[in-house]
Amino acid sequence: MTGSSSSLSTGRFSLSDVEHIARARLLEQTPTLSWELSDANRATRQAAIATGESATIAAFLLARARIVEKMIAAKNPQVRTDPLRLTPPWWLTAVLAAAAFLLGLLLDQLGSTDARINLLSLPFFGVLLWNIVVYVMLFISGLRHGEKRDFLHLRAALELLEKTVIAKQIRKTQIMSAVLEPLTLHYAARAFHLAALTFVLGMIVSVLLRGVGTAYTVGWESTWFAESPEIVYQIIALVYGIFTNFLGPMPNILDVANMRFDRLAVNGYEASAGLWLMRMIVMLCFFVVIPRALLVLKHTVQIAQLKKHFPLDLDDRYYSAILRTWRTEAMNLDLLVPETQMSQPSIEGAYRLAETLGFNLSDVRTHAWNTEEATVPMTLEIKGQSQQVWLLISGTTTPEPEVQGQAIEEIKKKVGKTPVILLVDMAAYMVRFGDFGERIENRKDLWRDFAQSVGLAVVFFHSGLQPDEKTCDELKLAAHQVA
Repeated sequence: MTGSSSSLSTGRFSLSDVEHIARARLLEQTPTLSWELSDANRATRQAAIATGESATIAAFLLARARIVEKMIAAKNPQVRTDPLRLTPPWWLTAVLAAAAFLLGLLLDQLGSTDARINLLSLPFFGVLLWNIVVYVMLFISGLRHGEKRDFLHLRAALELLEKTVIAKQIRKTQIMSAVLEPLTLHYAARAFHLAALTFVLGMIVSVLLRGVGTAYTVGWESTWFAESPEIVYQIIALVYGIFTNFLGPMPNILDVANMRFDRLAVNGYEASAGLWLMRMIVMLCFFVVIPRALLVLKHTVQIAQLKKHFPLDLDDRYYSAILRTWRTEAMNLDLLVPETQMSQPSIEGAYRLAETLGFNLSDVRTHAWNTEEATVPMTLEIKGQSQQVWLLISGTTTPEPEVQGQAIEEIKKKVGKTPVILLVDMAAYMVRFGDFGERIENRKDLWRDFAQSVGLAVVFFHSGLQPDEKTCDELKLAAHQVA
């Protein structure tokens, strides 16, 4: 690719795309599989060729994921590339909703015993108060950007359970946490809103069932308000009267006083149990069923939107490294080799490093470089700032500021802002002095001091070994490819 990061289209990821991409990532980051950094960069190059220069990031990553799966399956026949599902299993929500429904049935039974309906029932008032508090907290947290609407961390607990269940299906790993976060957050929120809804439906079903074949008495009793019927009247008028007046007139203060359970038999006062049951049902529907149903619908819509437009974090190190390699496909690498040190193993080792970093080998150009003259190789052509220049030097050479230093200054002037890296091959030096670790470190220190004096980054490698991740990371850092 030839564009900068700012000119690339980010594209849109569907949930299916993310499942493919995440599955490829899991395979790539499985340490027991045969998979090298050079394989990863080869997959990147093949995907870049397959999708073309105008491809979006989403199309490129999806194509690369499919190529990675095929390459890993070819190198590791024992691997099964099973489908990956990032959505929590449906039964988690179903179990929670069913448990809430049963709890609602039992709680209402506890609130009204002995065929009596207490209008000051603690469970009834508690459910209303709890839901009102939840709505207030949802409103407040909605005004605070970046904050989760989870003031009791209940959703976090269910979210963790959902992640654990999913992770067990795809292998328990931390790398999936960030991917699962958006979905499990909404699934957990929807599950708890649905549980609150089914809990109240359980209470309503219990109330309705009570009116079949049983004559219930409606009244009130209270330790604190037994001698204050006016307070009870205000509570009943506030809770039952404001939203249920269409069902019939509310009792006056005298009627409320006579509805105290210990006075009902004496005063002969009778109140319609069916009317009060309907008032309770209407209040539960108004304050719980309808709002919770709307919240369930809201999160269902958000889940559907996520499945179409999934927010994949491209700043993650895994994706950013792939995208950097993708964007450097059209970069040319100039490799300068001193004329007196044209060692074929060193050159081949440098080429292996370049391939591992994602350069096309056809774009790696080797130049003979006379370090004893302050001149620039005639073959060195600079076509812009998308290049890198590696100065390949053997570790057996002693750095001399008055010799290599002058030549390097001319190179730096010629290439301008193009990254220039001093690449020191320690293979031959370690063959001579492999038993003297201190001597090897002293030689590296000499080259570090020299590199600092000429303002270059220095990277050491062994041309006789396969490129390792540490050396590749140092080269990327030296070329300002990573922060």
